[in-house]
Amino acid sequence: MKLELALREEDSKMSTNWITAAEAVTIISKNSHHPVSPNHVQTLVNRGKIGIRSFDAGTKLLKRSDVEATRVAVGTGNSHRRDRVETL
Repeated sequence: MKLELALREEDSKMSTNWITAAEAVTIISKNSHHPVSPNHVQTLVNRGKIGIRSFDAGTKLLKRSDVEATRVAVGTGNSHRRDRVETL
């Protein structure tokens, strides 16, 4: 009985500690005060700035604490790069 309760508690902790990439985009955009693209979030994951947990079915979740601590400077993390390259 105690083991089942512990497993259920672990599942509830898991669901609050790990979030989807879409949720990460929303949180990072809000905390950075400008839009951040899903591609930039993936770049942060690839660089090791945000922890990731992968599952057999291909589902990937991001570590909430890493996401909430992430801020992206204005001019990075969005689609404005294309505009800057064209003006050069």
